[in-house]
Amino acid sequence: MSRSHDDGPRRIGENVRAARRARGLSLEAAAGLVGRSKGWLSKIENGKARLERRSDIAALADALEVSADALLGVSAPEVQPDRRGYSLVGLQRALLDVSCADPPDMPSRPVAVLAAEVERADQALRNADYATVMAVLPGVIRELSVHAAAGIEPARSEALRLLVVACGSDATCTLRHLGDGSLGWVAGERARQAAEQLDEPVWQAAAAFGQAHARSSANRPRALMTTPRTADELEPHIGDDPFAHQVYGMLRLSAALACQVAGDHGAARDHADEAARVAEPLGDDPAAFEVFGVANTGVWRTSLAVEAGEPTEALEYADRVEPRALASGNRRAALRIEKARALAMLGRDGDAVRELRQAERLSPEQVRHNPLIRELVGGLLDRAGGRDLRGLAWRMNLV
Repeated sequence: MSRSHDDGPRRIGENVRAARRARGLSLEAAAGLVGRSKGWLSKIENGKARLERRSDIAALADALEVSADALLGVSAPEVQPDRRGYSLVGLQRALLDVSCADPPDMPSRPVAVLAAEVERADQALRNADYATVMAVLPGVIRELSVHAAAGIEPARSEALRLLVVACGSDATCTLRHLGDGSLGWVAGERARQAAEQLDEPVWQAAAAFGQAHARSSANRPRALMTTPRTADELEPHIGDDPFAHQVYGMLRLSAALACQVAGDHGAARDHADEAARVAEPLGDDPAAFEVFGVANTGVWRTSLAVEAGEPTEALEYADRVEPRALASGNRRAALRIEKARALAMLGRDGDAVRELRQAERLSPEQVRHNPLIRELVGGLLDRAGGRDLRGLAWRMNLV
């Protein structure tokens, strides 16, 4: 049974058409604003061509005076059998109702105990175990806020650092994978507020990374677009500290993405080269900040090549990545996702579907809530079939 336009998310092209008409622009006028042809935009709107790159989505959003989120559409409903295993409500209340300046009136466990809980949430996230993440984070964020507001040093500073991880890394990533960018931005803001109370540039930069990736990069959020400057400002402070190098490396990769979305492919390559240079002596530490290392840098470079419209180069980068070196199922899934995007660009639809199925096994929510992957699967349905593809499309509420 096929989905009607009223009972599920629309394709990106349909959203583009609605936004263009709402602004009263002709196809020719709208295409001209983004430097494209009328035929190209017509194919996008009619679903005969995909919007595959964030830079194109960002340009259209600017031209049509809407957010990129409006074009990407709402996330697919969660139809997987374990949906009842978690709820966003607890995390939502903890992020909206609690801050370091206004902590809850409640007892709090020792910071060392809370540190172990943050580590448990982090490991659960790496395994795409969202039930555990949602069970742990709300209480931990509340209790850490108590220590941050009224604790005695050094417990207070440690609580602030843990808030940067809990909010800026674990919560933002979880919410992004579940399709709630708005709440993800709140989580990033809570991390920034905590970091501001620390006179520690490296932790302030770590919080800046979380903010940069709280929302889709297609929105060109300011926090992402300023990462080149943030990385430059951090560089004098990294010294010999491995953690500082990891944060710096992730900011350089973020800067590469910012430049790619802005259409500056040369600068994107330069930032990615710098990240690779930093990663080489560090190797692949399973405990690294955001799993920064040689393998994860390879995943990012694969994605950057896809964004540049270079699918063959993307697959070359992907082939160099050793998946077992990625201490995160989410990052292994990300590698499969980017390979699928590249393969689809090359017309290798069957191989693309196989990669997406593997990615879904590793991190179901990350695949099902990704608007670019929903668009890719919808496009594949238009020109191909097969049980695996239709099963994936059903789980994404596309059929």
